[in-house]
Amino acid sequence: MKLSKLLIFCFLSVLFSVYGQAQDVSIKGKVIDESGLPIPGVTISIRGTTKATSSDSDGNYVIKAASSGTLVFSYVGYTSIQESINGRTDINVRLHTETQSLQEVVVNVGYGTQKRKNLTNAVSTVKSDVFENRPISSVAQAIQGNATGVNVVQTSGKPGASFDVRIRGLSSINSENSPLYVVDGIQTKDISGLNTEDIVDLSILKDATATAIYGVNGSTGVVIITTKKGKSYKNDFQFSSYLGLSKAVSNVDVLNLTDYKTLINEINPSYLTTANDPKYAGINTNWQDKILRTGIDQNYNFSYAGGTDKIKFYGALGYQVTEGIINPSKYNRFSGKINMNANLYSWLKADVSLNVIQSDGSYISDNNSVGQGGAVMSALVTPSFLPIWGSQLNVRETNTDGSYKDGYKDGQYAENPYQSGWENPVSLLSRKNTTEVNRYLSSISFDVNILKNLVWKPMASFDLTRSDNVQFVDPFSNVWGRNGDNNPDSDKGRGSNTVVNNNNWNFENTLNYSLKFDDSELSVLGGVSMQKNKYTRDSNSGNGFSVDQTNYDFDAAKNQSFENRENEVRSLSYFGRATYTLKNKYILNGVFRESGASQLAANHKWGFFPAVSAAWIISNENFLKDSSTISELKLRGGWGKTGNLSGLPAYSSFDLNYTNPLTNATTLDQIGNPDLKWETTTDINLGLDFGIFDNRIKFVADVYKKNTKDLLQIVNFPGFTVPYYYNAGEIENKGLELGLNTRNLTGDFKWNSSFNISFNENKVVKLGLLKKLPFQNLTSVGESVILLTEGSSLGTFYGYKVDKVDPTTGTLLYKDINGDGKVTTDDRTNIGNPNPKYTFGFSNDFSYKGFSLDALITGSQGGDIFNASRMDLTLMNNYNNQSTEVLNRWTTSGQITDVPKANDSNALHVSDRFVEDGSYIRLKAVTLGYQFKLEKLKLNTIKVYVTGQNLYTITNYKGFDPEVGAFNNATGIGQGIDLGTYPQVKTFIFGVKANF
Repeated sequence: MKLSKLLIFCFLSVLFSVYGQAQDVSIKGKVIDESGLPIPGVTISIRGTTKATSSDSDGNYVIKAASSGTLVFSYVGYTSIQESINGRTDINVRLHTETQSLQEVVVNVGYGTQKRKNLTNAVSTVKSDVFENRPISSVAQAIQGNATGVNVVQTSGKPGASFDVRIRGLSSINSENSPLYVVDGIQTKDISGLNTEDIVDLSILKDATATAIYGVNGSTGVVIITTKKGKSYKNDFQFSSYLGLSKAVSNVDVLNLTDYKTLINEINPSYLTTANDPKYAGINTNWQDKILRTGIDQNYNFSYAGGTDKIKFYGALGYQVTEGIINPSKYNRFSGKINMNANLYSWLKADVSLNVIQSDGSYISDNNSVGQGGAVMSALVTPSFLPIWGSQLNVRETNTDGSYKDGYKDGQYAENPYQSGWENPVSLLSRKNTTEVNRYLSSISFDVNILKNLVWKPMASFDLTRSDNVQFVDPFSNVWGRNGDNNPDSDKGRGSNTVVNNNNWNFENTLNYSLKFDDSELSVLGGVSMQKNKYTRDSNSGNGFSVDQTNYDFDAAKNQSFENRENEVRSLSYFGRATYTLKNKYILNGVFRESGASQLAANHKWGFFPAVSAAWIISNENFLKDSSTISELKLRGGWGKTGNLSGLPAYSSFDLNYTNPLTNATTLDQIGNPDLKWETTTDINLGLDFGIFDNRIKFVADVYKKNTKDLLQIVNFPGFTVPYYYNAGEIENKGLELGLNTRNLTGDFKWNSSFNISFNENKVVKLGLLKKLPFQNLTSVGESVILLTEGSSLGTFYGYKVDKVDPTTGTLLYKDINGDGKVTTDDRTNIGNPNPKYTFGFSNDFSYKGFSLDALITGSQGGDIFNASRMDLTLMNNYNNQSTEVLNRWTTSGQITDVPKANDSNALHVSDRFVEDGSYIRLKAVTLGYQFKLEKLKLNTIKVYVTGQNLYTITNYKGFDPEVGAFNNATGIGQGIDLGTYPQVKTFIFGVKANF
């Protein structure tokens, strides 16, 4: 908190600086574009002051300023200009669009920038207007539908939930597949909590020629995040706020009480006897209604940007509070941001960045199987005759001492009578699960001009994160708390407290040399990077609390245990890049990084990762450079190699022992392997950039193939419960990416469109020692739903193929795949592929004077979903409530249906019966806004808007939502399995943005 207070103090100190003013005179004028048309909404500010106005609908403006001052004219999409007043009272200006210099747009490429026209590799950008046009809550949300080659899935609707981001497919089995993020030079794998109001744009590096400069950290792609900076002689204040109201996108229909009783009587008549107990008479609980509510999202941000020639400052404060649609899920976040850029001397510049994120949340269990696991599935399968509270039972007899014979006391949740200790959904949600996170990201760097063209840049950065999780099941009201482990005589209540510190430090030095001679340009970068990660985990847990205990207190527990873990990872890297441009037509780029990692033994510690790429700017050739039609034509190509160690334990090359201080026991934590080495990915990319009519129509295409070898795999040997890591296997990804951007209409009425589509094909080429690797065991049937085999896609579903429901017996029959005349486990086969064939995004932005309308459509085609939720809701083998699909079950001989009879043991298998097409088209967001000019209120502009998110979805998927990501698995192997995910939400947002 001390650092937070310092941040606020620094921010307010700059915010309330006092600027002197000279004698003012009234100045008027008109702002026009190249065609002579007026430009409304242009900001006219007085350099060095906070005073500003804007042009009206006819381009006219009036402002008072010192006769010796300078006016600054700026507008999005146009090049800003400055006009010295020099005693004038009439100043007319003409602004020129920035699109005429589109080739000069600068793109972040890692350890520097390059002009877009000189790019030789595959880089997608998400521009600032994406963040300006609609409320964006996360970086991943900004990327979704706006960048080729990136598959973004919103896997959960719970507050503060992260997205699955995959760049060019899945390329590893046990290592992470998520990209590296670089925020103002700070490298991190976690950007949760980052305030998007501070972001200017994103650069997404996709192929090895772009990512090799980051070595092992960049093997799965890199997202470079540029944040806002201060402005010379300009003082911009901005306030923004919005309020969002959310509802679940859809519900799942389950049996009403009458149909439920009919079903359980077919399964087991004793179940019906319980349900008909008089104490449950008249009770009919709609559990989905009891756990769902209207979600509320509030967001407030305030920022200042300003400065002089010597120093520029940007400071921002943000606050967000989100109440989820399932009570009591909630997420609060405070963020503070400072960027300072100082020209200390003619030869020395300094940049300082500080980001503070403090969040706390109340979370619920989701994305799990039924019973004790997930609140969503619990609400679907819990019988409706059960009440929330024990006191709601219809018949309650008392003992002579006044206590109830049913065992319930007032304030205690009712338990499911079919299974002792099983929570009802509301009782499950009463468990406390809170996490507080404090995070500090900071960097400081210097640009030292050693020689005219030689710049030395030392940089130090850190990313410090502390999370504190507390869980508690109270010993009185909660079913599991008072009947722990289904044993009424066990110690009551249980809780835990886990504190994790994950700290990263990075020290880098780079030298950058640039030279222009004749018709050639040369840029050379060299550097060294030292990184350190230290991870500590301290946890304690206890049970056996007094009945009046309402919060977790370790000292109050009868039975106590604790654990401490600590590990450290270090790496050292040398890297370089050289770019040579000849005649502004031919570009050659070479990159390398050599990295050493402490996780590996000495004989494999170092990895060398080179890349080379080239481009030919055909449109600069003599036969095209004067073309009035073709404004850009460029061919690109490259080859590169990267490495990956993410997910590998810190001491994987050693046998590691773990000591429990309470029991004084030592156990083996993992089996060491001194022969472990890097996963390596080889990547080939070919690209085309094509623009016509001054790039009013811009087309980009990339085709790629990448092979990842020496996969990090895990095997558990007989007699051991700890893992053994080894290298084996190969995965291939190949694909095609197409992007089209158009400026359809200009003038008063503007219309811009953007369309992108990305195809990816994934295949396991080799597996190595084990030819079959099962994943994701489903407790409902005791079988794995995923089997990796050579030739199949990563994450392929595996099981039986349904033939039919026998019309005579109602038994589910499976196909005899191998043709031996009987159905056995040998007849299991691939039954679905969760990897989509392609994903796409289509956006349209319209504006007319002060009005704006923006719409984004996203979609996915071909990705299968294993609907395990539906499986649990149609098995009909116990007392669980079921979906209305079972109303079509077989009941009489001769009936033709695809739903088997109740209590059919043959149906208790993983099969293609539960594999569904996850394709969808979604109206992801629509925003309608209007921008006012309120000079009389000393506001430059104020924009009000309304946004709808997840408004409409076209899909054949029967579950809550077709955007199903990885099931509790950072590697992504478990993608496409729906086990009761927290539903996505349909949200309506009302917001305002004010500039002054």
